[in-house]
Amino acid sequence: MNCKPERGRHERAAGAYGPGRSGRDRGLDRAFPRAISRLKGGRGMSSDRAAASGRSSGTTEEAGVHRQLSGLMNPQSVAVIGASAKAEGWSGAAVPVLRRLGYTGKIFPVNPKYEELNGLPCYPSVSAIPEPVDAALMFVPQRALPDILEDCGRKGVRGAVILASGFSETGEEGRALEERLREVANRNRIAICGPNCLGLANLDSGFMGLTAATFPADLSAGRTALISQSGQLLMVLLARAHDQGVHMRYLVSTGNELNVEAADYASWALQDPQIASVCMALEGLRTPSRFLDLAARARAADKPLIVLKLGRSQRAARTALAHTGKMAGAFRTYEAVFRQANVVSVDDPLELADVAALFEKCPAPRGERISVVTFSGGWSGVMADQAEALGLPMADFTEATVEKLKPLLDFTPPVNPLDLSGNVNNHPERWGASLEAVLADENTDIMVVFIHQVREAWRGNLIGPVLELAKIAEKPIVVVYDGGKVVEAGYEKLAADRSLPIYRGSQQMLKALKRFVDYHRRKAEGPGEAASLEMPAGAAKIVDTLLAQGGRSLSEYAAKEALRAYGLPMVGERLVLTEDEALAAAEGIGFPVVMKGLADGMEHKSDAGLVHLGLSDADAVRAAFADLEGKLSGHTLNGEAAPCIVQKMVKGGVEAILGMQNDPDFGPMILVGVGGVMTELLNDVALRRAPLTAKDAREMIDETRLGKLLAGFRGAPRADRAALEEAILRLSALSVAHAETVESIDINPVLVLPEGEGCVAVDALIIKPEDAA
Repeated sequence: MNCKPERGRHERAAGAYGPGRSGRDRGLDRAFPRAISRLKGGRGMSSDRAAASGRSSGTTEEAGVHRQLSGLMNPQSVAVIGASAKAEGWSGAAVPVLRRLGYTGKIFPVNPKYEELNGLPCYPSVSAIPEPVDAALMFVPQRALPDILEDCGRKGVRGAVILASGFSETGEEGRALEERLREVANRNRIAICGPNCLGLANLDSGFMGLTAATFPADLSAGRTALISQSGQLLMVLLARAHDQGVHMRYLVSTGNELNVEAADYASWALQDPQIASVCMALEGLRTPSRFLDLAARARAADKPLIVLKLGRSQRAARTALAHTGKMAGAFRTYEAVFRQANVVSVDDPLELADVAALFEKCPAPRGERISVVTFSGGWSGVMADQAEALGLPMADFTEATVEKLKPLLDFTPPVNPLDLSGNVNNHPERWGASLEAVLADENTDIMVVFIHQVREAWRGNLIGPVLELAKIAEKPIVVVYDGGKVVEAGYEKLAADRSLPIYRGSQQMLKALKRFVDYHRRKAEGPGEAASLEMPAGAAKIVDTLLAQGGRSLSEYAAKEALRAYGLPMVGERLVLTEDEALAAAEGIGFPVVMKGLADGMEHKSDAGLVHLGLSDADAVRAAFADLEGKLSGHTLNGEAAPCIVQKMVKGGVEAILGMQNDPDFGPMILVGVGGVMTELLNDVALRRAPLTAKDAREMIDETRLGKLLAGFRGAPRADRAALEEAILRLSALSVAHAETVESIDINPVLVLPEGEGCVAVDALIIKPEDAA
């Protein structure tokens, strides 16, 4: 709809005040009334990437933008720009919806076509509004937005929801328009939700700037925030969460994240004392450092982040020269970062609500032991099997509890899982008494109540005692209400009560419960103390000198020199160019020895036939050298003749792999796992973000088969685990110190010798960034 301009600079803006893309969903606003004192600047991309692209990160301007976030999330007044009398679109529905949800702030419709809308004065522009305006909902075409945003800046608007699409997601022209919007918004310190989004909502205040085809009937506020980079996924998750009795407090569809990212909304929501958890559906992180800052805030606030990372199968592991790069794929990296930061990672969109229900409705468990109460022997067995498969321990009832339960049972034993049998329906008083006894048991940390197909007349006898117990319980109570549509009324009654987490299946429940107890266990353990190893003098200078050599990678010999500089134990070896040198080296080291050829482009020497093992005498050394001399003919190493190395043949020990991959988002990621020639096939590795703590090193070993192998598997002697842990921490120190000049490190194998004998690295590879070669 085209309208006459109000004045000069608004010739384009005025024409944009019509309904435009009225079919787009929009965001609802009104946040908890406390401003963020500080949120990190940035512009949807990491500072490293911004620098690489030649664009300024604009952190000073954007620090001001983020201080405005309360105006976007908790506005005391809102301008509805492009408001319309047409009820069929969101431009016409926005004002009535705000009123219907009880929004108490001031509402200012803006459209030069009208003098009045919905009984409110309608203004020709934002600057014409005679009172302060906190936020703007923009139902206008994208081309008009820069001028309208300038008008908002002059008015002092703190936040705006831009619903229109057609920006960076469409190509260069759209990207240029988005850049223009970003410049205007940052200069005027306007926090932007969008563009290309469904908007946001604050259900506590009734501020609705979210546009969707359908909403749950009851939009009363809960204790969970839901932030999604996908608008449609946000709405599906909202609906499914409501089905489970989980109501949201804040909803945000972030869209293109012009100058406010998902992590910024989450940081803001964490300040609300009513928030129990923050759920996030993320396709990626524009500025990873802001997410890490968010995770630290969440840990300090004792509130979990529950994250679904999308696109895990589409982004395969990067192709790299080192084994490490092949095994440190993008999603595996995210999982490692989440674990270190105690972020709850879920596998499925619906699992977000499953896990959020536990944090919203349950107290923190004092332990992990589960007790199950049901009236089916079959389901008792199913629950026990499923819990064991997930590593959730079942409680053993105390003798006192057993004695309490005996009079309540006819023929089933007083054991966990507790099967009350079908007779409980004839003796309903036994149900409540059994629940009380199990919940009071000293060994019960969490009680699971399993209700399945029952007659409608019996439903109240089963549900009532559970709800009454929930009012006084100091331990988590979880309900599984399964049986299909014939028992749906009972499920809905429990969900509507909103006092207990309720699930339609035991596997669904137990998986969520595993996330819940793991979070609380890691929280109790804490992140661990920073490692305090002393590094050899001059280590950094030695490595810098070696890295200054030409070529994309360091030779095995040079790589080991670099690692040795930081105190990592390396096998004894010598570099040789002639047969005589090889014989002398073997005699000096002591038979048996290993001989390897070194050449550019032949990093994995075994695959190229450049490794000879177990050379036990001079004749064997001569034969090996002749073979390698032939294979290396015509090859060079850093522009010089390709040499060989002779090293001590180390026998025995547990084979491990240590590595580092410098991730573009999170920096050095340390890898630990089962090593040797089967490394890639077994793919049994753990990852952590450097710098590591001693606790990280211990956990990485135990996450893989290494933990059992080092403990002495099948009669083997216990290996020197402490030496391996120290080597891991030294690799972490090297990786952090040289993060700008090392892309990856591959140490495979590291032989972990019997306890007290240490460990020794047999092979190593260090690769430099492509632009440093």
